[in-house]
Amino acid sequence: MDCYLCKEPLTPKNDSSEHIIPNSIGGIREVKGFICRKCNGKAGETWDTDLAKQLNKLAVFFRVVRDRGENRAEVIETTAGERLIYDKTSLKLFAPEINKEVKEDGIHFQISANDMKQARQILAGLKRTYPTLDVDKALTSATAQPKYPDGHFHFEFSFGGLSVGKSLVKTALALLSSNGINPNICERANAYIFNNDEPCFGYYYDRDLLINRPIGVPIHCICVRGNKAARTVQAYLEYFGIARIVISLSAGYVGDEFKYAYAIDPTKGQEISVDFDLDFDESDVRKIYEYQLYDPQVALECLHAVLPHEIQRQQEQHLEEVLANSRKAMEQRFAGMSNLDPNEFVEAYIESLKPYIQHLSKTGRLRDR
Repeated sequence: MDCYLCKEPLTPKNDSSEHIIPNSIGGIREVKGFICRKCNGKAGETWDTDLAKQLNKLAVFFRVVRDRGENRAEVIETTAGERLIYDKTSLKLFAPEINKEVKEDGIHFQISANDMKQARQILAGLKRTYPTLDVDKALTSATAQPKYPDGHFHFEFSFGGLSVGKSLVKTALALLSSNGINPNICERANAYIFNNDEPCFGYYYDRDLLINRPIGVPIHCICVRGNKAARTVQAYLEYFGIARIVISLSAGYVGDEFKYAYAIDPTKGQEISVDFDLDFDESDVRKIYEYQLYDPQVALECLHAVLPHEIQRQQEQHLEEVLANSRKAMEQRFAGMSNLDPNEFVEAYIESLKPYIQHLSKTGRLRDR
């Protein structure tokens, strides 16, 4: 058995475990006997890395579960012009806010930082200019409370290019290899991968090719079918339920019928069973190549089919975190008190929830709670 990419014989020493769907966006299943270690690294550093860069914002937003590594944080800008650092578990200020005000009794600073450590670093820097500044005293008056963005998130991303296209085709070939089918039979894929010939794929939004699509799931799936009668090998690829691609791997296939699929819910890292309908004639393939079956309105509908479910999931998770933090704050504040004043407790509890309640009110979601 040879490496598909460099044709070197594969041995236990140089064989590699290649993710069928890239690990960077939540792929889990791997295939051996497909490409060697060297080609795995090279393809990962080029094709898959370019794909990961383009899909990273979605991977961060959907909080994909990876078997190793984490997605890099993204710098985003809200509709209010705020710049924030956004990752799977946190939202931070891109830069701390420092406001200086000169009053009769001296110079006053109001600082918004991501945490006490950063606040201390800022104060230590200010002390170099203002030697009388007492850093420890200033920190004693600091309070930690959540701060919500004033604007809405604004995401933009592009998808495509020669390198990314090769990652897409490689994923289809990897699924073939994992099921014992030699990817070298795919002459259209080979011409594109090795000779940079015509891209053998196109974006497809004419109809839903998944027969049993899970509702609201930002699914990753790769489906392949060998059609004996039509002599074709075709593939269908989806990322996050949004990017939908049909790939014509071969138009001269000689062999038995086959049909394989691999699908996952990247938000849980769990495989999903899917069935699909994949049978395009050559005229349809040409239309797909020429983007005649790409409908931007349908593509937008695909986005809207998965975003609300994830937003609701994250809102519910955040509410649980807010309540847990408030409960912890109350336990710390009133620990050991034998004569607890109910009014004082309620007032303190509501005060701890105030930033969250104000956020709900500002975003028009208070009535939903």
